[in-house]
Amino acid sequence: MDAGEVRGGGLSLEIRRRRGGGLWLRLGRETDPDPYISCGLDAMLLVSTGSPWRPAFPGLREAELRRTGDELVVRGAVGPLAVEASFAFRDGLLHAGVTWRNPGTTVIRDLAVGLAIPLPDAAPDSVTLPQVLYRGNPSADPDRTVPRLCAGGGLVVEEHRLPVPCAHAEWAAGFLTLYACTPGDGSLGALAAGPTTLLALSGPLLLNGAPDVAYTHKATTSPRPRGYRDLPPGAALTTHHALHGGRPERPGHGFRAMVHEGLRLYEPTGAPPLSLGEIIELKTAALDRRWHEHGATAGYLKFTGPGHEPGFMYGWTGQALKLAWCDARLGLRHADEHRLQRCYRAVDFYLDGSAAAAPPGLRMSFHRLSDGSWSTFERDGQPLISARAYGDTLADLADVITLLRAHDRPVPERWAHALDEGLDAVRKGLTPDGMIPLGWRLDGTPHPGTAGAAGLPCVLAMLKAASATGTRRHRETAVRLLERYHARHATDFSTPFCHATLDAACEDKEAGMAFFQCAYELLRLTGETRYGEWAAATADWLLTWVYQWNPPYPPGSPLRESGFSAVGWPGVSVQNHHLDAFFPARELRHLGELTGRRTYVELAELILHALGQGICTRPGEWGFDAPGEQAEGFYPTDWQERGTSNTWNPSWVTAQVLSQALAVQG
Repeated sequence: MDAGEVRGGGLSLEIRRRRGGGLWLRLGRETDPDPYISCGLDAMLLVSTGSPWRPAFPGLREAELRRTGDELVVRGAVGPLAVEASFAFRDGLLHAGVTWRNPGTTVIRDLAVGLAIPLPDAAPDSVTLPQVLYRGNPSADPDRTVPRLCAGGGLVVEEHRLPVPCAHAEWAAGFLTLYACTPGDGSLGALAAGPTTLLALSGPLLLNGAPDVAYTHKATTSPRPRGYRDLPPGAALTTHHALHGGRPERPGHGFRAMVHEGLRLYEPTGAPPLSLGEIIELKTAALDRRWHEHGATAGYLKFTGPGHEPGFMYGWTGQALKLAWCDARLGLRHADEHRLQRCYRAVDFYLDGSAAAAPPGLRMSFHRLSDGSWSTFERDGQPLISARAYGDTLADLADVITLLRAHDRPVPERWAHALDEGLDAVRKGLTPDGMIPLGWRLDGTPHPGTAGAAGLPCVLAMLKAASATGTRRHRETAVRLLERYHARHATDFSTPFCHATLDAACEDKEAGMAFFQCAYELLRLTGETRYGEWAAATADWLLTWVYQWNPPYPPGSPLRESGFSAVGWPGVSVQNHHLDAFFPARELRHLGELTGRRTYVELAELILHALGQGICTRPGEWGFDAPGEQAEGFYPTDWQERGTSNTWNPSWVTAQVLSQALAVQG
């Protein structure tokens, strides 16, 4: 047989023998003359023997093509192996199963095999590996080691490092996604030597062009010669992958199909060990454990255990005023005046002291109990008032004001004045190009470094303040700023959201969260379709960080023994490959309700319940002595120790999960 074709989901796959005997594969839309894939099978079958592995393509010999039912089957030989590859459409995806067999009489050692998809129209910076690589990671600090795909190099990572286990690329006319159908011990990535080529392999690694190297901690690599197979005579190895191609609705938005096709392929089901009520009960215990009051000092401790400097932190990993909102919400629900008074005292204490030594309108982020001092972050050896942390805090203050006024509770006028004053200071402290800086020096000048999307929480605070205080200028400023952020980051996502995670300098989930929440707020406030579109597109970008499958954990590891499932948990950044509970599940759920996208509602519920895992329910569980505590980091991949979690439990882990649960419960 010299030619064959199969079709499915509007796609067509054709394999044809060319002059000279080689087989040529073409995948594209039935009605589209421009294919997504057009290459010889010689360039698609990777076989490497020996260590370190290399991307070798020995060529397909003695090729035979036949059709069996709805499948096209190719048989032949590649290097020392006999190969059989089958191609068939199922549920709109092209499934490719390849069996590699040793036909010889001796063991083939240190074998690496896989599928390669050359995409000559795709540039290296068009490749996405979820959680690992976003359009080349252009905002990552060049002085820090993070995964990169540079011209002439390559990047291949473990499947378990990828929340959506796939490699994805886009170009002007289309996109293509290569999924692992049965993810586990394989690897996925891309080459940038010659045409950009997506790879789905039997497990070997390639970090920034170096074989057998893994990214194992912040800016840290380690030798990791994994994925090699020894194949005895007659033994076989089978790989199973799926491909999806298309044209995005807008340039750069092909990743959205990557997410939703992945959801259909993996059908994620999370582990809900606790009900919403149980999550709230346990997290309330952690909230109460953090309350501290002595004389005029009142607030919520960032840490409660030994080994930490006792104090309060506002915004980012502290979120003390979000804890005050939680106290007020619980107090109103249960008619508990004691909780309401704690909220009032916590806000008053912050406003009374945090402006000390700060420029007009700006405030410090830390209060130390031992000496009563206030301080802020540092950058380049100098104090820095972080736009991220300050924006978080102002948004929380606006939420507290809105909540109390909605229940006809008194709100001190100075609270609203402080909110207006803080946001006016942000508005007056923009960078020369009209964006919010990374932060401000103590003389009030903007930090000159790359800001990325770090200032978006301030925009969110403006939108919430407009509702809380009725100050029209905040909303007008927020709309102008959000349009600028949209143009920079979310028109085609070629400059991904970045620099919101303050212990990293790279692309990160939290920067995208703030844009999503801003777009969601504007949709809620105005009903304008464009804000719904912005919110949905960014929600899909955020969902690239959320695990759609549960990676296998090492035997005997805590995550395996506890039955922990990564499904529904988000990762953090391209620098920090662990799971944490930072995710706007409540807003995602409401977005789905507002726009009729049921998938978002279902995913939000899955995520929120999944985050109930790892909460201590009895002394000694998860390494904690007290119920309600929960780790900041869980490790499903080889970044730190796979299959474990930490006992680092800053107050944001309580604030985020409790506030989300309370808001969803209504």
